[in-house]
Amino acid sequence: MEIKFERFHLQSDLRSPLKGFETISVPTEIRIDPLTKRRSRITTFSLPSKGKFDFTQMAEESKKGCIFCPENVFLKTPKFLEDIVPEGRILIGKAIGFPNLNPIGAYGSVVVLCPDHFLNLNEFTPEIYVEALSVAIEIIRRTMAFDPNARYWQINQNFLFPAGSSILHPHLQVIGDPIPTNEMELLLNNSSSYQGTNKNLYWNDLIQIEKRLGERYIAENGKVHWFASFAPIGFNEVCGSVEGHGSVITLSKEEITSLSKGIVSTLKYYYEKDLNSFNFSIYSISGEPTHQLLIRIISRTPIQPYYPNDWTSFKVLQSEPTSNTVPEELCREIQPYFP
Repeated sequence: MEIKFERFHLQSDLRSPLKGFETISVPTEIRIDPLTKRRSRITTFSLPSKGKFDFTQMAEESKKGCIFCPENVFLKTPKFLEDIVPEGRILIGKAIGFPNLNPIGAYGSVVVLCPDHFLNLNEFTPEIYVEALSVAIEIIRRTMAFDPNARYWQINQNFLFPAGSSILHPHLQVIGDPIPTNEMELLLNNSSSYQGTNKNLYWNDLIQIEKRLGERYIAENGKVHWFASFAPIGFNEVCGSVEGHGSVITLSKEEITSLSKGIVSTLKYYYEKDLNSFNFSIYSISGEPTHQLLIRIISRTPIQPYYPNDWTSFKVLQSEPTSNTVPEELCREIQPYFP
């Protein structure tokens, strides 16, 4: 088993009314992920930017009664069981962690990033994420001390409605289970198979190849390697792999800072591209030697009046992601945003 970057070029010919009904060719590229073998499609079509959205009215209206704002967060959010967190909630700096009132796993928590009800993407700072991720990691540490079987953890951010958030106030979701998600299992099974054949960790080999090729490798910050995914599962996908770690609970303060800086660099790029909504997920798994800590960040359709949903039948019913950004072009554009 070797790392292959496979792609197929498709072409659709038609007579376009935009060109006086001349015959044109519209390309689509299908790429196969070198680890999971999942196919994704890269298209040339994207809607033109409508500029930056003014969130003033939305922020003001949604702030009324927001349970994550400072005047409510200690009155209207749950507390952890005393066996897990005796003090009820976890506070580090301005970040606050507590159980999710509506969890979707064995252990579900929320981390409020900061007192501010709303931030534009260029207003997030590394310090905000260092504190929030530190709270999330402490939640995971304490929960695993209580239940060692909870080895599979996600740290997610769904920012704004296109990304699935129901609350504007910036926050993280921290979810832990004794069984992996579908995506975790796919990553684990294939990375285990790769190591069994090649006697090397897949992620280290991938990073070395991406560095050598120089087409998608964005930056290195300490032990965190940032790159554009060859076969993206979302728009403007940026990935980070943390060398030497499978779980967030072993990260040092320096490595948490490196992750935070990369997140902020990506968000600043999104902001300059008039994007305003995003998801990220950190895949944290303990006790799996073939896994390396991974973060994926994707942009979503920017919130605007009458914005379209980017979660189409291709993804939902055909399990085939689409992207309108060529990863190699994304890499070239985003590199200046990484220090």
